[in-house]
Amino acid sequence: GGWIQDMVHLIHSEGGDILKADLSLEAVEDAIPFLEGPSPGLETLKNLPSPRCFKSHLPFRLLPRGVQDKQCKVIYVARNPKDVMCSFYDFHRTVQIIHYKGTFQQFYYRFMNSKLGYGCYFSHVKSWWNQRTHPSVFFLKYEDMHKEFKKTVIKMGEFLGQPLTSDKVLDVCAYWDEEAKYNRKEDRVGYWKYHFTIHINEKFEKLYPDKLKDSDLTFDFDL
Repeated sequence: GGWIQDMVHLIHSEGGDILKADLSLEAVEDAIPFLEGPSPGLETLKNLPSPRCFKSHLPFRLLPRGVQDKQCKVIYVARNPKDVMCSFYDFHRTVQIIHYKGTFQQFYYRFMNSKLGYGCYFSHVKSWWNQRTHPSVFFLKYEDMHKEFKKTVIKMGEFLGQPLTSDKVLDVCAYWDEEAKYNRKEDRVGYWKYHFTIHINEKFEKLYPDKLKDSDLTFDFDL
C-alpha cells in the first residue's frame, strides 16, 4: 500500500517528476488522508479542493456512491493473504493504541476466523475482484507490481490520466530500486516465511482453497 500511495502522490502532484516530488512520509500522508479516519475528519475531506486523493480499507459496497457511479477512480491493491497476515500482525504489535500481546499463532486464528478490523480478508478481496472490470477500478496485485514494476508505473499513469514519458518511467523505476524504504524485508513477496511455522503453513494450506472456492482469484506467495 505504501508503495502505491507514494506513486499516486508522485504522478498526481508532480506528473512523475521524481526531482520535484516530496515523498517524505509526512508529505504523502498529508496529501492522501484516510477516508474513514478520525483525523482530519469527513467534513474536512469534503472541503478539500478537487481533484482529491484518499486512501481506504473499505470494501466496495461501503465506499461512497460516487465510486459506483464512475465519478472517481479507485486503485485497489491486493496482497497475498500470508503476507497480509504477517504485515497486519506487525502493525498490531507496533501501534501503541493496539499494543497486541498475543502470539503469531493466536493472531493466525483471529485472521482466519475474521476476528480483526475490517472483517474477513477473503470476502474483502473478493468483493473488489468482482469489480475488476469496472471502468473506474484498477485492480492491482501486489505481487504483480513486484514482478513487473515498470509496467505498473506505466499503467498507473495511464489510469490516472497522466501518462508518463519513457524518461520519467525510467527515473521512477531507478528511484524505487535504490531507495531503502522500498526495499525492506517486510515489503518483499514471501515475507510470511519470517513468521509462519511449518505447522501453521500446513493448516493454512488446508483452509485456503475453501476460502476462495467460489472465485477464480489466485495469488503468488513467492517470486
